Amino acid sequence: MTELKSETPTFEIPNRYGMPVINLYFYVGLISAILLRSIIIADHYSVFWGKAIWYIGVVGYLWFFTHRYHIAKRRFGVVKNLDLLEKIKRQQKLTDKDLEGLEYLLCSLSISKERANYLIISVLSIVAVVVSLSLDLGILKL
Repeated sequence: MTELKSETPTFEIPNRYGMPVINLYFYVGLISAILLRSIIIADHYSVFWGKAIWYIGVVGYLWFFTHRYHIAKRRFGVVKNLDLLEKIKRQQKLTDKDLEGLEYLLCSLSISKERANYLIISVLSIVAVVVSLSLDLGILKL
């Protein structure tokens, strides 16, 4: 007797993170962004505080971007393991597992706070450059 192979891979769709975890990483990224950009001001007054803020900010960014890497790897794994891109290109009928994978991807993208984080990081970077130039040129005195 020949055993039939299932067309549905045994690949398990990752569980989505809850909002407390999403918010935690959002704030870790935000606080790290603020700290790293505040080094400009801290360094103006104290080398010790400049270095302390740098270390805390870098450790926070390491934690945040390690998490972002993990999320990107999970998303890629869903696309690769379910061969979703090829199935979409060929307009193949999607299995229930494929639809579950697509739901995971779309939900992950739609609830992610990465866009807000990137916008805040960009705005804070512009502010940091302006403040730094103003301090260096003597326009701003803190």
